[in-house]
Amino acid sequence: MHRVLHTFRRASDALLRAPYVTAVAVGTIYVALLLTGAFAATLGAGGRLIAGWAGEVPVSVYLSPEADLEAARVAALAIAPDAQVEAVPPAEAMRRLRASLGAEGRVLDGLGDDALPPSVELHFRDLSHERAHALASLLRAVPGAVEVDDGAIWVARIEALVDRARKLALLLLGLLGAATAILVSNTLKLAVYARRDEIEIMKLVGATNLYVGAPILLEGVIQGLLGAGMAVATLAAANLALLPRVREAVPLAARLTPADILPGQLLLAMLLGGAVLGLVASAISLQRFLRRQGG
Repeated sequence: MHRVLHTFRRASDALLRAPYVTAVAVGTIYVALLLTGAFAATLGAGGRLIAGWAGEVPVSVYLSPEADLEAARVAALAIAPDAQVEAVPPAEAMRRLRASLGAEGRVLDGLGDDALPPSVELHFRDLSHERAHALASLLRAVPGAVEVDDGAIWVARIEALVDRARKLALLLLGLLGAATAILVSNTLKLAVYARRDEIEIMKLVGATNLYVGAPILLEGVIQGLLGAGMAVATLAAANLALLPRVREAVPLAARLTPADILPGQLLLAMLLGGAVLGLVASAISLQRFLRRQGG
């Protein structure tokens, strides 16, 4: 315990004796983790939005004009109890079509309100194209059903888009992580170089590599935690400040919560990553220096 406290005291003293080097190292880790965390949060939120978009694609059951719309709604709800089932009469279907066309809705002026068939729409929070196909077969048994549009083509396209985005995100995060590690390692060389005289003296009097290197490695961990903590605080503040504006600008984002954009796992990974990054970068820099000194 005494050795641990002694090592911690030596590391703290070294950080305070070289505030410029400490600030540069912490600032580098802060910027690197801030960019990495912001990139990961953006990709994660984008993936959730795209997945939520899949849930917005309804499964529609088109009925014959003489069908009992309420009976069809009840039958559809029995088949898919986890869905939000809505009965859409012809007049409402026409109103929605006009609204979706915007200024071009005037092309429908010659049509009556009963030009479209009555239908039942089923909305899901999460719907795969496999389940959409399976539901389509079951929903054909709804009384009065003429045609079922399962939206499977759109759902399949969305799922393919999510899969490609996920693979691209992993690739870009890997590249960004590698670049971050190299940048931090080169920056933390300053801390080792600033203590070269102290290290050389300790080696001359017989100090072991562990005794020499332990405070430097601990410095790297402390610097990593400081930089990561600042990055986490910045992202959390930005998340709280910007999310309401994003919700206003993107209606689909209304369902996003702060935890969807910055999940606890990401924040914890940033803190642990900062500590590990500082430790590994310090170890690499120290090992290179000792190797040059013949240690």
